[in-house]
Amino acid sequence: MSRPADLVMILENCGYSLDSRVLNEAESLLESGLSVEVLSPREPDRPRREVINGVRVTRFPVFEGHGELLGTAIEYLGVFCFVAPAVLTRLLRSRRGTLHVHNPPDMFFPLLMLARLRGWTTVFDLHDDAAGMVRARLGRPTALESLMAWMQRQSARSSDLTITTNQTQRTLVERVASRVVVVRNAPPDWFADHKPSPPAGRARLVFLGELGIQDGAERTLDILSLLVNERQLDVELLVIGEGRQRHAVEERAALLGLSDRLTITGWVPYERVPELLASAHVGLDTAPMTDVNQGSTMVKIVEYLVVGLPVVATALRETRVTGGDAVIAIDDGDVEAFVAPIARLLTDREAWRAAAELASARGEELRWAAQAAVLRDAYRDLRRSGRAS
Repeated sequence: MSRPADLVMILENCGYSLDSRVLNEAESLLESGLSVEVLSPREPDRPRREVINGVRVTRFPVFEGHGELLGTAIEYLGVFCFVAPAVLTRLLRSRRGTLHVHNPPDMFFPLLMLARLRGWTTVFDLHDDAAGMVRARLGRPTALESLMAWMQRQSARSSDLTITTNQTQRTLVERVASRVVVVRNAPPDWFADHKPSPPAGRARLVFLGELGIQDGAERTLDILSLLVNERQLDVELLVIGEGRQRHAVEERAALLGLSDRLTITGWVPYERVPELLASAHVGLDTAPMTDVNQGSTMVKIVEYLVVGLPVVATALRETRVTGGDAVIAIDDGDVEAFVAPIARLLTDREAWRAAAELASARGEELRWAAQAAVLRDAYRDLRRSGRAS
């Protein structure tokens, strides 16, 4: 039997290592001397157990809820029925360790409570405001939103350390959490090994990330249509990602007669992302200005900037914090407001170079190394508290 891991992470909403934040955290904590195991969903054709760059990965089957309320409830119940026994087994094997839970969902707080009773330290990693996402989707306050917010608070209360991606999310839990540390989303240094070139011939826009209802990815097709049909520019769109809105994006492309100018890669290995980003000329984020989006740090923005890609994005509060002057922020929610700045970048080489230089300079400040230091310091304090592995 292998030695019990010092640190057990729970990840539900995507497989390891598709989530760059979880990958970075796991590998950074491994480098600090901890042995790390991640419990995550099993992707097609992936083994149930695997070691990736020293991180042990144990995968569990998932019934996909596809974002529907009943389906998602069934999905979460099935996951909990697998994860709970797996965690309990690890708690029984060792009296000392750390349980690190990534949200969404926020349903694992009973396991955090049990881990603390066993003498383990506990960490709640708040990626997204699930309650806010429910409110944005349903358009009104509901009992489900209240339940999600309660579970979020319980997860923070049950943890010795709560990690958030930005200050906005910190405010959601700081009243109930023992300690809160902000660890921002950031790509590793090797992302910057790939750099884009100015447009020459057909230009390429890129949209990176999940194709969810809250992401507004279908709006990119309206922008593409205006650039092609009104500005008479030769432009295509690369979408790197997957999600339940993929069909809507493809339908929108067909309706606008742009199917031949759209490529959707689906999820790709993380190592391929910077190369694909560098093949484009402008990075897009078209997320609508909802409350939950205003408080979210979009990973795509950081990754565009680290590669040195000019960015045109909705002027979300946390996007402004992340990108500063390096992001061309669109205050107007109308897609037509995106067209003029994009067209200028694609037709004025000096404007493109200036934007790329700003992006690259800001990107140097946003790489993972600085955030890894914050994470390691937080874990070091956790271990010194006398409750750690």
